[in-house]
Amino acid sequence: MVQNIRTIGLPALLSFHTVARLGGVTAAAAHLGMVKSGVSRHVAQLEDHFGVRLFERGARTLKLTPIGETLNQRIRSILAEVDLLEDIAREESSGVVGAVTVVTTPEFAGFVMSALLPAALDRHPGLSFVVRPAYDFEDMQDPGVDLAFRIGSVVDDRLVAINLGDVQLYLVASPNIAEQYPVKHPEDMQNTPCLVFHGSQPDGSWTFVRDGEQMQVEITGKVAVRSFKVLLDLAIAGHGYAFLPHFMLKEALESGKLVTCLSGYRSRPYPVYLTFRPGARRVARIDAALSLAEETIQKMLRGSLQAIIGAQQGA
Repeated sequence: MVQNIRTIGLPALLSFHTVARLGGVTAAAAHLGMVKSGVSRHVAQLEDHFGVRLFERGARTLKLTPIGETLNQRIRSILAEVDLLEDIAREESSGVVGAVTVVTTPEFAGFVMSALLPAALDRHPGLSFVVRPAYDFEDMQDPGVDLAFRIGSVVDDRLVAINLGDVQLYLVASPNIAEQYPVKHPEDMQNTPCLVFHGSQPDGSWTFVRDGEQMQVEITGKVAVRSFKVLLDLAIAGHGYAFLPHFMLKEALESGKLVTCLSGYRSRPYPVYLTFRPGARRVARIDAALSLAEETIQKMLRGSLQAIIGAQQGA
């Protein structure tokens, strides 16, 4: 078995994985800086070696076969391990130096980096960050991703996941909207202008929690957008009520641009997880970033939540 594996070269594995990830030989060749025939030859070598078809080939498309999907998951892990080995060898002599690639939601990215950057500059000046903002999280088996912040849940049981705290949503509005459309109870939201976090329709439901009891309210808005930052801007501009993550609200509440509404009500807590591949801490730069995140993000989440609770109680 080991002797057979030795006939499989890493370049062939990389070519296959890149074709699978980018959806075509042309794109993979451009990404890898190779000629198309070289990439095609690598894929053919793997198919010959395993004796299976890895792709369904259409007129203009390539689609992984079921066995191709399975092998791609394993190959992705192998490539990630190779990257780790290279990082470990390189950092034995250089220490905590290099870029750490982080995946997180667009809004949480700013919150995260406002904590990580000052701490990194103070303790590890050679450390830098590449941030990939995304609501649809990339697979952490991608060798190019070092760690991710995931809000709500972690569905990949191959990952290490550390709970850093919780995010909660609070109902806010501009002072004018709060005065024009006063709400005393979640049911009052049915008759107010709402700003909805959604990518396809301006309606949905908001679930409020108070004293352990939940209440779901159907809402309809004039604007739906899959961006909490845009919803924050629209709420400040006086276009309606918004249900927003607590870590985004401190400045707007302190300046009086927004006020908290429905005192005592909030969303259920959504846990925040710091996720990474097993073995990632063996790489000095990733371990340093993980340690900084555990220390700073947890503290900032807790502090910003207490500030919002105080503002709501004082409203």
